[in-house]
Formats: sequence, C-alpha cells, structure tokens
Amino acid sequence: MGTADRIVRIEGFALSCAMPREAGNATRTFTERRSLLVRLTTAGGLSGWGETWAFADASAAFIRSVLAPTVLGADITAPRALQAAMLRRVVPDRRGQAHMALSAIDIAAWDAFGRACGQSIAGLLGGRLRDSVSTYASGPLMPAGADRYDGFEEAVTGFAKAGFKAVKLRVGVGPARDEAAIRTARTILGPDTDLMIDLNEGSTVHDTLELAARVSDIGLRWIEEPVPHDDLPAYREIAARLPVPLSGGESFCGAGAFREAIATRALAIVQPDIALAGGITETMRIAGLCDAFGLPMIPHVWGAGVNFLAGLQIASLTTTPQGARPLPLFEYDTSHNPLRAAVLDPTPGADGTIPVPDGPGLGLAIDPEALAPYVTDHWSIEQ
Repeated sequence: MGTADRIVRIEGFALSCAMPREAGNATRTFTERRSLLVRLTTAGGLSGWGETWAFADASAAFIRSVLAPTVLGADITAPRALQAAMLRRVVPDRRGQAHMALSAIDIAAWDAFGRACGQSIAGLLGGRLRDSVSTYASGPLMPAGADRYDGFEEAVTGFAKAGFKAVKLRVGVGPARDEAAIRTARTILGPDTDLMIDLNEGSTVHDTLELAARVSDIGLRWIEEPVPHDDLPAYREIAARLPVPLSGGESFCGAGAFREAIATRALAIVQPDIALAGGITETMRIAGLCDAFGLPMIPHVWGAGVNFLAGLQIASLTTTPQGARPLPLFEYDTSHNPLRAAVLDPTPGADGTIPVPDGPGLGLAIDPEALAPYVTDHWSIEQ
C-alpha cells in the first residue's frame, strides 16, 4: 500500500427533504426522505462516495463508534480486504445494522478505487455486459388517507408518457380494490408493457393467492414481498401454489441472509439493495449465489443518487439465466426525490432504457454543492 492510498478521513452527510404529501406503501407512510452519504478521502486527496438509507442516524453512529478504527488507515485500492476487516469487527451482528453501515463504506471504497484506476466499478469487476439497462417505473407512492389510490390513474398515465416499458405498482389495500387498480393500470399501459405488483409485506398467504387468482388474466411478471420478508415458510407456500414469480430480498442484510431463500426457491427473483445488503462486495457474492441457482438478480434501488449510481453499475453486470424471458433490470423510483435528482435524473429513452455512466468509480462525479441544500448534518473523523 502506498501512503497516498491510505484512508485518512471519513465524512458523513445526513440528507433530508420534505415530501409534497404524506405517502408510502401498504404498511407505512412518511413525510420526509432521508439518507446518509459517506465520503472517504485518502492521503493523496482521492475521494469516494457511498450511501445507506434505512436507518441513517444509527448507521452514522455505527460508523463513528465501531467501523472507523478499521477504516482509517486502510488501503483504498483493496476494498475486498477492507470489507473483510469490517466483517470481522461486527461478528455479533451478521444480518442487521452492521451491514447497512458497512454498505456505505464499501460503496465509497469501490468508488475511490475506480477513480484511482480510472475505471468504472463495472470495469473493475470484469467489464459490463450492457451499456444501458432496461428500467421499470416503481410507483406511485400510496398517499395517506381514506383513498390510498388517489392520483393513481394520472401517475400511471405519466409512466406511459415517460417511455417506461415496464411498471411496478404498489398495492396492498385489499384484493378487490387492488384488482381494480391493477386492471386500470393494464388498460392505461396496454398489453405489451411488463406489469408487476409490490405488496410491501402488507398481505397474507390467503389474500396474496386470492389477488393473484383475481388478476390471473393480466400477465403479471412478478409479485413482490407479499408477506414479511423473513417468513420464508410463507414464501415457499405461496411459491408452490402460484404461477407468478415471487420477488424480494430488499430487506436482507448480508449474503447469508439470502442463502436459504435462494436455495429453497422461496424467491424466483432476488432483489438486494446495495446500500443495505453490504455494498458492492456483498452484492456480488449474492449475484454469485443467484447464478449458481439459475435465478435473476435485480437490484432494489431506493435512497439518494449514490445508491442509484451503484445500482446502475451492478445492473450492467448481472446475467440472465439461460432460457429465461428478459426482465427489466433496473428499478426507477418515480416519487419525489431531489436527493437523487441532485446527482442525476435520467429519462428513459424510446426503448425504455437508460445509459450506464462509464466514468471512473460510480460513473459520475458527486457534486457536494448540489447536495448542500439537503444536508442536515455533516461530521468528519480523521486519522
């Protein structure tokens, strides 16, 4: 390790923005978006950015109190070694907050490593398989209040006009009301648009099967997280009785958490969130598990712009199982999100794809000044 490659500073940027109205999904609503960005800086002045979003304050505290001694002084050109060292430090917490916090560090380390080498993260991992990725519109959010589908038709019409060739709807009010929304969306989008639904853990085995039967003629590409994500017996029961693929995994932390779900075919489509599951290093382990069992992996994408960029890098690398029908590869959150737009806000092309940035690291430079209006706290630890 050269002296210039040594990490000498860790910075945290807590981000927040108000939502236009309280909204969310079938199980929870929120009035603001929050995330934590982390910047690592080397003795030579090189920087890399990472992100985690689920419990931003807790992750910041975990990085400062637990991970910082391992990170400071580490070699930025060896992100796998850094991740291994962090995992050794957090043995008592193999599937929770530790992975969320180290996700931000790991993404930042890969970003800086790429900038040191002049290569994108995809390039460092062997080269991307595609220059652009097919997207799906994820939305709309469900507003709080008596009518959880208020504004639904207008939003879905906007997805079609924006060029999306695939749409994932949030549902979970109840089989009858959900069926009406799904049929409305199919009418608006037409027969050629891929259509998926996300229950956000808000249903039961019985109601999931009832809803699937009600819309069996719609041709859903997948049903996402119908029941609590860690109830694998329920997923296996649904999977055995349902012709529609089940997807999930956004709340799993660490490759070990995915092992049983993949090995027992509880999930047909695996959706790790890079900013929660353990960063770039751990997500590639999960991708290897998926390859071994012939399952597609599609990153879950939420949070601010750094996780969006990391998702694009990984989506450019994922393989399609032999004989499988093509799936949309990238989740495009369509809700109000200036935390992402401050970094990039691409529009799908006529074919429903967006290009993968090919610059060093995450592919694009992060401008702290563009994020400044949303920074509610900034801290720094130096060696």
